[in-house]
Amino acid sequence: MALSFMDIFEEWAVNYDEAVSGHNPEYKDVFENYTFMLKEAAKRAEGRTIEFGPGTGNLTLLLLNKGLEVTAYEPSPEMAAIGEQKTGLSFKTGDFLHFDATEADTIISSFAFHHLTDTEKSAAIKQYGTLLNDGGRIVILDTMFNSRDEKQHIIRHYEALGHHHLVEDLNREYYPLKETIMAIAKQHGFNFESVQLNNFAHLTVLTKKTYHKPADLTGGTPLVELTAFELPAGVRLFAKLEMYNLGGSVKDRLGRHLIDEAVRRGDISTGEVVEATAGNTGIGLALACLAHGLKLRLYVPEKFSIEKQAIMRALGAELIMTATADGMLGARAAAAADAKRTGAYYTNQFESSANPASYDKLANELTAELGEVAMIVAGAGSGGTFTGLAERLKPRGARTVVVEPVGSILNGGDSGSHRTEGIGVEVWPKFMTRELIDAIETITDDAAFDAVKKLARREGLLVGSSSGAALAAALNQAPYVQGNIVVIFPDASDRYLSQHIYD
Repeated sequence: MALSFMDIFEEWAVNYDEAVSGHNPEYKDVFENYTFMLKEAAKRAEGRTIEFGPGTGNLTLLLLNKGLEVTAYEPSPEMAAIGEQKTGLSFKTGDFLHFDATEADTIISSFAFHHLTDTEKSAAIKQYGTLLNDGGRIVILDTMFNSRDEKQHIIRHYEALGHHHLVEDLNREYYPLKETIMAIAKQHGFNFESVQLNNFAHLTVLTKKTYHKPADLTGGTPLVELTAFELPAGVRLFAKLEMYNLGGSVKDRLGRHLIDEAVRRGDISTGEVVEATAGNTGIGLALACLAHGLKLRLYVPEKFSIEKQAIMRALGAELIMTATADGMLGARAAAAADAKRTGAYYTNQFESSANPASYDKLANELTAELGEVAMIVAGAGSGGTFTGLAERLKPRGARTVVVEPVGSILNGGDSGSHRTEGIGVEVWPKFMTRELIDAIETITDDAAFDAVKKLARREGLLVGSSSGAALAAALNQAPYVQGNIVVIFPDASDRYLSQHIYD
């Protein structure tokens, strides 16, 4: 912004309010509906707001009356004196390119941005992109021309009327073309929208584009309808594909919630976390620990998928193998002993009430997509997914079906080994009450693996064995409801290929 413009500011200071109120006939068309235009600009502002070039404070006053936290930068001492007296706010000395702010939700300006050259406008908008939070916006109320022909037509029109001061301004200052601002916005990662409010003024809003980060890829997984299996009349079958979470399973939701809540409470004092897991929870915890800079140790029974073990190690977790014969109970005992010995935080997925609470968003996603859920079918490893969904969907009329393999004890059978991974319990989960359960489906390994093969060949879905068991259970239970059945598919088959899942 050229220093010569400071002289213009000094001249405008005492006459600005007179001009915008229509008393200066040369500028009457420029500031037509001025009050309305300021109100429209103020509507677009939200959160922490930086105002550049507040002038005599007319827009500033509207922003303050809206209850916003406003920081105003004004280069002209003469204008600042008037604006401060009008608003009661202390203006900072600065301009569009020179200021000391570090963060904002909105950057706003009225009838001042034209003092910047196009190169300076680009530099300013680029700089604002580093200050604005995701979804933040730049709001510019100012003169802008739709084309060069339009600008020349307007200049000739006001020359003929003898409005020499206005024509001088139009020829001297840096009023942009609409296409120029659109190009600058695109170049620096902003969405562009603009509405013309009179022959001169446009209200332009540049919204900072937001991009997904890896940690955002938890939740919002696809829901698909399965149509290749025979169903009773009036029944539709839907699968929630949890392999589309960042770490590849439904347990990403659990890992993130357990760690986020522990960090929020201040429970992790040593920077270390321990857990016992068959794999997917370990992957979810590893991702969450990465986000918080925490060290993770996992106790894993030897029999489980080597692919999941490799993924956990790739994410920085330390694995300690426990004897297959000791099962998950042995791994849990080892993890609890580690926590007691070292002071590490034991997430204790099998007993923590935060486990079922991790699936609030999952339940909300289902109801948002389907409206009514007639039956929910989910496997039980820790029991958290089923419990969380049943607590939220059963009161809304859903039939609740929990799935286990033969070798799990929910249906009264003996604890034993099974090939179906990720589900199956050796003791009744502490937080899963029997009142939540309408039916328990105990599925053989053969039935689970047969369903896995059919899903691949009929629907093109490559899922793990616990998903196969869940599908088998859903088909068994389908005659008991009318409406939408939702089955949770926890993960994909690629992490079980070493277990010969398709053999």
